[in-house]
Amino acid sequence: MFPEDVSLLPNVLEALLRLQDADYSLFLISNQGAFAKGKVSLKSLITTANYIADLLKNAGVCLTQAYYSFTHPNGIVKDFSGISLERKPSPYFLHVAAAAYDIDLSNSWMIGDRDTDIQCGKLAGCKTARILDVHGKIYSDSIIPDVEAKSLYDAVPVILK
Repeated sequence: MFPEDVSLLPNVLEALLRLQDADYSLFLISNQGAFAKGKVSLKSLITTANYIADLLKNAGVCLTQAYYSFTHPNGIVKDFSGISLERKPSPYFLHVAAAAYDIDLSNSWMIGDRDTDIQCGKLAGCKTARILDVHGKIYSDSIIPDVEAKSLYDAVPVILK
């Protein structure tokens, strides 16, 4: 992943701003195993993560924290390969955020497009919302979320209820 590969889906900024205006703390939790697989440098992933943070900040969206797992169970890079406590579906980063920022996970939402996102949220005791992936399809539906929506923007009214 490189900064030039990043593009935000339509209305994502508006959705995040609505959640932020409703006093939700915003966190980003992402599995980024490309380095562990030997596909990109760790520097590229960190540069891209910083680019995303700046992109959001410049739009007025304040991420409380971003957590990235750079590991992969089938990786080839030493110390970044194999089973990892931090990689979703593990709720590790949700628990770290809850402890660091005094968050009640039972009143929190985990939003994503993959089963690992939904499973992570459920394991942490969060409400969950699945949105369509970048191609407008459900990535998987083997784990049932609390809410399904076409986009983050469409999920926000349900979350704010």
